[in-house]
Amino acid sequence: MLDLLAFGAHPDDVEAGVGGILASHVKKGYSCGIIDLTAGEMASNGTVPQRQAEARKAARALNCTVRECLNLPDAALIPEQQAVYTVTAALRRLRPKIVLAPHFNGDRHPDHNAAGELLRRALYLSGLRRLPVKGEPFRPEHLYFYLLSVELTPDAIVDISPVYQLKEKALDAHQTQFVQDSEQVPTLINTHHYRCLIRNRDAYFGSLTGVDYGEGLLFNTRPLVNDLLQWSGA
Repeated sequence: MLDLLAFGAHPDDVEAGVGGILASHVKKGYSCGIIDLTAGEMASNGTVPQRQAEARKAARALNCTVRECLNLPDAALIPEQQAVYTVTAALRRLRPKIVLAPHFNGDRHPDHNAAGELLRRALYLSGLRRLPVKGEPFRPEHLYFYLLSVELTPDAIVDISPVYQLKEKALDAHQTQFVQDSEQVPTLINTHHYRCLIRNRDAYFGSLTGVDYGEGLLFNTRPLVNDLLQWSGA
């Protein structure tokens, strides 16, 4: 059982969106993991073996205990039944308390939107006793959505200032994606502007709550709060 499990459409999505949240929760003693829905095989740069090696290196930088790839089709990710069942099986096997996924609406990459919708469906179906998927029925307690290219106001901001160097180390691991050289095809994400975008977004979210860096989350459901003092300090 994991405390927190983050899903990404591609091997670098989780690091960009919630790498700091994972690192900070590991530091607090929670067990955290990452699942890549695809191997990123349609990316302009990097082979699948290279990207798998980078993903493992990034997971080590964040001190995550689990990193898996479900090998769903890159650039063709859709929330159809078999894909949903594949995700459901992973949820039943790893049994996370909290799931993080890309927001499901408005991202420039259709795979990011599809990933969020996949998790919305799988999270519900994983609790159905008669669903023909291996594993005991299980439904995580919470599903929270993170932001990649979506410009929305988050429902909550997590302070990641103390672990920001770990997030950047995890992003640095993805050399084939975020570094442009003479052998790389120029893309939107391998210029220095993209890393600046991530850093500036995190700094902006942090500034909204009086810290250096923060990562934003949107809730799938309204949180039930029994203790305002504990919630305020979360």
